Amino acid sequence: MELVHVRLQAEDLIGEGHVVVPHARTGLDDFLLVGDELVVTDQDGEFHGATVTAVGGDGHDPLYHLRIGARLPIDLAAERMTDTDVRPEKAALHDVVDLLGELRGMLGQPGQG
Repeated sequence: MELVHVRLQAEDLIGEGHVVVPHARTGLDDFLLVGDELVVTDQDGEFHGATVTAVGGDGHDPLYHLRIGARLPIDLAAERMTDTDVRPEKAALHDVVDLLGELRGMLGQPGQG
């Protein structure tokens, strides 16, 4: 899973729930695809789960539309960024955090995941 930094504060990500990031600002070599999951950091140093919901712009510098999920504690963010599978006993915790982020987005309610 990739790590991308956005130039917004945590409260802006939680309130809005969506952000558009040009590929050039991601620092990534490879392009992202719809459905890719990321860990996003904000200006406050907080970690958030995120999913690419759309890719726009030109082929040279695509624009990624990201749905911001729940805030992640540093240990969960680190687990998501490693190439190893999440331990089975932690998989349920990751699922619950993701569900809380989705529910917050559906309800349009600011809050922490």
